Amino acid sequence: MQVRLAHQVLQKVVTRYLQRDNLLVSSIKRLTELAKIGREALMNCEVDELGKIMLEAWRLHQELDPYCSNEFVDKLFAFADPYCCGYKLVGAGGGGFALLLAKNAESGNELKNELEDSSLNVKFYNWKIHLDN
Repeated sequence: MQVRLAHQVLQKVVTRYLQRDNLLVSSIKRLTELAKIGREALMNCEVDELGKIMLEAWRLHQELDPYCSNEFVDKLFAFADPYCCGYKLVGAGGGGFALLLAKNAESGNELKNELEDSSLNVKFYNWKIHLDN
């Protein structure tokens, strides 16, 4: 488990922002756009689109803080990738969750079964998106 304090991460980001780091400023603007696009995708039950948005947001978070991931998270996401249309870390330093968005219910069940049988020590919190289709 990697523990980081959110205020240390925030301090680094704010310093880069005040220095007008172009990559950081453009990443923050894009994250703002993705939040709006993601809301629409969720409201329109566009799961694949939401997954793409999650992946882009995860990539941008890694640009903002190269230490936001670790070997375990990378291994977990590589393991989950065939079953998911998106994933990212959520929460602040010192805790949080890996949010995995399965391609569909069958993929979600397969992923859970495979993770339970794997050497990865993860705890599950089931959640669902109810699609009105």
